[in-house]
Amino acid sequence: MLVLVELTWDAWLIIALALAAGGLTKGITGLGLPAVAVPIMASFLGVKDAVMIMLFPTLVTNAWLAWKERDTHVEVPELSLLLLAGIPGVGLGAVVLSVSSGRFLETVLSVWILVYLVLRFLRPELRLSKKSRRQLAPPVGFACGALQGATGICAPVLVPYVDALGVGARTYVFAFSAVFMFLGFGHITMLAIFGAFPHEQLIQSLIAVIPAMIFVPIGRGLRHYIHPDNFGLLIRAVLFVTAVRLFYGAWLS
Repeated sequence: MLVLVELTWDAWLIIALALAAGGLTKGITGLGLPAVAVPIMASFLGVKDAVMIMLFPTLVTNAWLAWKERDTHVEVPELSLLLLAGIPGVGLGAVVLSVSSGRFLETVLSVWILVYLVLRFLRPELRLSKKSRRQLAPPVGFACGALQGATGICAPVLVPYVDALGVGARTYVFAFSAVFMFLGFGHITMLAIFGAFPHEQLIQSLIAVIPAMIFVPIGRGLRHYIHPDNFGLLIRAVLFVTAVRLFYGAWLS
């Protein structure tokens, strides 16, 4: 296990560069901090250490973005239903994790994303009605919680749902960040309760907040220069990359 004093300056440089790349993506789209940073860090530090180091940067950056874009909450009034439904979903996800193979979960997630992207390509005008949004919020929230508990990510379900709302870029970011913050806090709480967050990695994760919080605001500033139509395309590009990575990890790595 890595401890703080054993992390060389080279290791911290890799962590900083990974968080810079992920932070810029996060600030622009509301997505991508763990998805970008963890693979980079994992190549040098190992997957487990990379995931543990990312816990507090993910929580803090999502909390900051949700706060900065909080005035857009009126555009997603059903978000509270989604968040509450995510709580029992996390419990189910833990059970699913214990009985399902990683390959099965990654394949299902990648296929789900690709089917959604094909549907968006064939029907770019697709939008959820207000009634549908409210009806779908609880099952989407439950599925997000289940995915978080089973795989550590919930974007494959959350992003298509928010994308189909047809909201603005700031609302996109608020919705993503609020859900990720809520589930991330639950994740850290469970780790603390079960004593699964070693003191050394807690310190490393807290230090890693610094480079993440330098670059997320920069990405947020760059978002103003992106046309709304291009923002939607960027979100779907991130989704496509996520699907490819999941499928590759399940069958080709």
